[in-house]
Amino acid sequence: MNCSPEMIEAYMDEELDASQRAAIKEHLTSCAVCFEQHARLQEQKAGIRTMAPYYRAPEELRQSIGAALRREERKVRPMPWRGMAIAASALLAVSAAWNVFQLRPHTSAGNLVAETVLSDHIRSLIGTHLLDVVSTDQHTVKPWFNGKLDFSPDVKDFADAGFPLIGGRLEYLNDRNVAALVYQRRKHIINVFTWPASNAEDDGAMPARNGYHVLHWTQGGMQYWAVSDVGVGDLDAFQKLYER
Repeated sequence: MNCSPEMIEAYMDEELDASQRAAIKEHLTSCAVCFEQHARLQEQKAGIRTMAPYYRAPEELRQSIGAALRREERKVRPMPWRGMAIAASALLAVSAAWNVFQLRPHTSAGNLVAETVLSDHIRSLIGTHLLDVVSTDQHTVKPWFNGKLDFSPDVKDFADAGFPLIGGRLEYLNDRNVAALVYQRRKHIINVFTWPASNAEDDGAMPARNGYHVLHWTQGGMQYWAVSDVGVGDLDAFQKLYER
């Protein structure tokens, strides 16, 4: 079968019949690209579940629903199942609305992208896919992306400032192919993910996660996500160099 991101997503959402699922499963064992995309999607879903906690309704709301249930039961006592069905529907609607209301401030688009780039950063460090092109020469790294992306990444080297370029790789993030530029700060790795900006999220630092820091900024029609376990001061200095 041909590689298809849509089919992989449908496979994960259990929208395929048995024969299609079997075909996708077999394809994943032989296609490294699709296997990696499948792994990324699994991490994204896990991150979303982590960021979407369940919220218990306030006691006042629970009492109000209980009173409504009792009133409905009295109205339809000859057919109790009807009242129960109506009440269950009302309870489900109120509960869903309450959870969505509580969830909205915690799951901004920026936070979801930050979770994704952080997952890719960590995976690049513990796996074997840190670099597709190994070079400290920006004039070697930049043309390597030709034909692999629908844009040309701005590749810079900051070796003189203590942030040498060591290469780059191709990644799939935010439903598109993006460039990952890899820099080094002493023994620490800095991944810079970049792709064209559209309605980009607010620039700035994201909350630190397990010792890792994420910075986001837009420049020249592109957006950049820098991720590393270096100190915040070092990552800020790196961003300022890039923005020159």
